[in-house]
Amino acid sequence: MTVEMFCPRWYYKGKLPMDNIEKIKHYFSEFLDLEKNFINPDHINGELMTSYGLPTNETAPWETWLELIKPCLTEMVDDLKPKRDIEIIPQEAWVNRYQKGHYQEYHCHSVQHCNLAAVYFYKLEGGCTNFKFYNNQHSQYKASGLDDNFDIPTDSTVSPVVQEGDIIIFPAHYPHLVSPNKSDVERVTISANFNVVPQGKVSHGAVGKDLDLL
Repeated sequence: MTVEMFCPRWYYKGKLPMDNIEKIKHYFSEFLDLEKNFINPDHINGELMTSYGLPTNETAPWETWLELIKPCLTEMVDDLKPKRDIEIIPQEAWVNRYQKGHYQEYHCHSVQHCNLAAVYFYKLEGGCTNFKFYNNQHSQYKASGLDDNFDIPTDSTVSPVVQEGDIIIFPAHYPHLVSPNKSDVERVTISANFNVVPQGKVSHGAVGKDLDLL
């Protein structure tokens, strides 16, 4: 007999082809240069510059970006072994900029018409990331005393090891956060929400566009 794990959490990590990485930098450089495309929002408990919710966010080359990340989306779907034919419907995407001291609070992307979230690491010094998944069962496990008595791996946070040009995709309800950037170099990420549905079952009232991502 052995100790078995159950109901594992997962995330996909992939790296875009170098040509695609360079194209994304080229297409987004003008958008990133314009201060009007970013705000430090008052409605979140964090400090960052984001394009989320701004009218100018729509001027970013989102359809081009979606086409360029397509190799990773295809690889993810192949790795997850779908039980049926599916469609991935893009919902929204935005750019986050983290200057020194900037951070983002504990949150998730669990909203209607969204079951997958993605983070693309556009600019990342030396492969250092402050992105962390949060294990919201860790405190209960610690309080039970089991962590003091058994050598079973458990942590309050998990930080994916990523490099510039990597993308991670994960279930949208996973809590996550971004710890403060201690570097003098700005970090830039692109976040996006997707909805995975059975092929041909897209609701007439669904948000987003079917851009033939698979």
